[in-house]
Amino acid sequence: MMRVWIACAAALVLGFSAQAGFQWVTALDWSPLGELLLISAEGALWVGRAPTGAEAYQVTPENTWVNWGRFGPEGDWFVYVTPVEDKFALWKGWLQGMEPEELYLSETSISQPAVAPDGTRIAFVGEQNGQTDLFLLDLTTGEVHQLTNTPFPEACPDFSPDGDYLAFVGLWTDGGTSWDLFLLDLTTSSFQQLTDDAFFDWYPRFSPDGEWLAFESNRGGQSDIYVIRRDGGEVIPFTYDEWRDGFPAWSPDGEELAYVKRKPSGWVILVEGAY
Repeated sequence: MMRVWIACAAALVLGFSAQAGFQWVTALDWSPLGELLLISAEGALWVGRAPTGAEAYQVTPENTWVNWGRFGPEGDWFVYVTPVEDKFALWKGWLQGMEPEELYLSETSISQPAVAPDGTRIAFVGEQNGQTDLFLLDLTTGEVHQLTNTPFPEACPDFSPDGDYLAFVGLWTDGGTSWDLFLLDLTTSSFQQLTDDAFFDWYPRFSPDGEWLAFESNRGGQSDIYVIRRDGGEVIPFTYDEWRDGFPAWSPDGEELAYVKRKPSGWVILVEGAY
């Protein structure tokens, strides 16, 4: 079915604003069961009721610093990375108050973990020999596999709903001055480039049906949310205003997109329908 992307006229201003104490947001995720939002803000992870982010509470320890988080497939756990002395640890945190579980400890920088739909693999950004690439941790064996090996960095991995692809951004083209969207086929290790331009494309997220990617881009001037089919083609604007809009997160049914908007008073979370 062909979907026409328009922003719902009555967007809800949600959750967090300057009054809530958040001046910087770095990631957003919507739980697979649709009940919760996971917000990375102020160096911690917070969970609030979807779609408003109401009654948010901190879910990472007070003595840690976090700038990214993603839910597991059932929404009762989440992953994040923290520095640990001179190393970096990948953690599995729980919503029910259990102690975090260390999944992987790296001698070099790792960041931006994303969980496969079946919960058995975690993709993340890592550094090796001074180079930034994508890696995959197999939770059943504990083995880590390098997915990319390029002289240019990659960021923001996101699994397709079937777990066979990773969307990500890479600083590969235009002389390494602009981030573009890519797909990695995990079964064949082949790549497909979806955008190739001078704009800043960031934070791709697969729709629940796997047919679309939402992402942030400044191709209209200020950063807004756009959508693109997974096979490339036309880039379609979803938001367009004077503020920065970023970190899209789909509702589980794919009928709405949550995102954060940066205003002078601070960040606010909004959700808009697509019709």
